[in-house]
Amino acid sequence: MMKIGVLSDTHLTKVTEEFRSILSALFRDVEIIIHAGDIVSREVYEYLCNWDVRAVTGNMDGFELAGLLPNKRVEVIGGRRIGVVHGKGPPYGIEQRVLSEFTNVDVIVFGHSHVPTLSRHGDVALFNPGALRNPSTGVRTVGIIELGEEMSFKHIPVK
Repeated sequence: MMKIGVLSDTHLTKVTEEFRSILSALFRDVEIIIHAGDIVSREVYEYLCNWDVRAVTGNMDGFELAGLLPNKRVEVIGGRRIGVVHGKGPPYGIEQRVLSEFTNVDVIVFGHSHVPTLSRHGDVALFNPGALRNPSTGVRTVGIIELGEEMSFKHIPVK
């Protein structure tokens, strides 16, 4: 069984003690971290590099991160093809927009809407971990994907 920590929309300009605590508590036994964009600062990205991180840029990431990270990517992890993209536009219709970004994937991890989501479209699972920082609602979540014979997805509230 492989365990993947999933983040999006951290919206942090620096690494805080709270961020360190959240990751050490919730991701202590993950093998890989996927970040679906809006990291915001290189300092935060470099801290995430303490893990095996697979990240993309989001609409709030500046030129520095855009020079380091792709807009989207496909990773083969545990025999599964996982597409990662931030997403764009209004929350309504975001699932169709991220679906149109990929072909031949098993999972699409996305962010942008700040809404924790798990849905299936045919054979493709769409997973949005929600936002680590969500000023509009205050609801903060991260995600875990477990890959084995089956795939499981979990949203974890951040206190």
